[in-house]
Amino acid sequence: MSARVRQLCDDALAHLVPGPGRTMVEQVRAKLSVPLTITVAGGVSSGKSTLVNALLGQRIAAVDAGECTRVVTEFRYGNPERVEVVGTNGVVDVLGLARGRMPEHLGRPTDEISSVVVYLSNALLNHVAVVDTPGLNTVTEVNEETTSNFLGISGREGELTAGAVSRADALVFLLPLLRQSDADALRGFSKLFGGSTLSSASAVAVLSKVDRLAKGGDPMLAAAPIAGRVAAELRGVVSGVIPVIGLLAETAQAAVFTEADALALAAVAAVDDPLDRDDMLLTSDDFLGFDGLDLERSQRARLLSMLDLYGLKVAVRAADGGARTASDFLKVFDEASGFASLRDVVVQRFAGQSEVFKAHAAMNDLRRASYLRNDPANLRALRALRSPLEKIELDPALHGLRLLEVAQAVAAGTLALPESLLADVLALTAAPDPRSVVGVVAGRSSEAAAAVAKRWAAWENDPRRSPVESRLARVMKEGYEMMWSEFDEVAR
Repeated sequence: MSARVRQLCDDALAHLVPGPGRTMVEQVRAKLSVPLTITVAGGVSSGKSTLVNALLGQRIAAVDAGECTRVVTEFRYGNPERVEVVGTNGVVDVLGLARGRMPEHLGRPTDEISSVVVYLSNALLNHVAVVDTPGLNTVTEVNEETTSNFLGISGREGELTAGAVSRADALVFLLPLLRQSDADALRGFSKLFGGSTLSSASAVAVLSKVDRLAKGGDPMLAAAPIAGRVAAELRGVVSGVIPVIGLLAETAQAAVFTEADALALAAVAAVDDPLDRDDMLLTSDDFLGFDGLDLERSQRARLLSMLDLYGLKVAVRAADGGARTASDFLKVFDEASGFASLRDVVVQRFAGQSEVFKAHAAMNDLRRASYLRNDPANLRALRALRSPLEKIELDPALHGLRLLEVAQAVAAGTLALPESLLADVLALTAAPDPRSVVGVVAGRSSEAAAAVAKRWAAWENDPRRSPVESRLARVMKEGYEMMWSEFDEVAR
């Protein structure tokens, strides 16, 4: 898919003269040649940088309220390891890492920084790029504008420029613990999809900091109904809502927990009186000042920074169960964090469908380029993009691109569907194996796929449907018809 779109870019560039249109097509082509970009976004203090560190498997992203948390930071594969600070004036300053972490200062005011690119010899970055963004809905409009620009959703219609090329192929969006009073946050979330190429297939929400739900029980169990409610609110917008304890995930993944820390936890577990334990782990100050613990204050502070109170309770239970080594504890932390589900989404679904996501984003950006109004010298060449784009979209071999268009319309709120049809869209675009939803295991695949195709044909032919709705319904009908044909051929 990417090769077809890349050739289209090359054909267009042969006729485009220097200007905004040519710059935009060059950006689109360049983006096709780099790994899938997974953007981590969310509100201030939602745990974005902590989760980025867990994904990367190293504590590199800044988690405090310093300069680095106020700019877009891209993590890409490269040697030597370095930090490139891209100024708003186009000048790039190269900085070294500070003991394997982001430098405390970036060398210029944050309002003079366009983005920061960190090159690491990290195995994950061979397959995807990971982006840490400033908080949305923040007290500073600059942060929100910076993130919106990166996602490609800012700017008024008709004023598109080369800078409008979205750099987000997939999205991990962190939501704080949500109560009923947080409906505004949920409604605001869907605004991110209005001008981007993101859809439920390429987006997942993370219910962050669920350890705050711990009241003596398992916070993951307490988070499950909340995640279910949020998932229902965001159905069609994200593929799922995953509860994650970010700090535990970072500690489990980022190679910071040592054998010395395991020994320190053994000392904590040595306080065996239940009442003393409760008193010791009541608050952070209680843990730091507890007299009955044979552990230096600096060691206690380190454990708190990696585990917090809930993580300490998890560790003590693990020690009671026989955990002794760092490896023993890390396995427990990983399981308790809920991170495995998110890791599967990022590595298997996002990275596994990277060519589809990138081709879909590129085609959307090329279509936007074909409507640029501020490049009169290239108007004819840009308009000429529309016909080959339509040919690619109509190619049966590239039907997956058209399905993503349906998912995108649902996520953006431009296509409203009844629940049964919405489930069909999610099955074809977000499920790991769409055939599973039509009973492939039970042997009912052909009949079920045909029934779904018939359901979409009826909806398409309803006179109340708009031309756009009918066209998107036809895409879905054809998708299930193709599935029916595939199963029918296997049966023969």
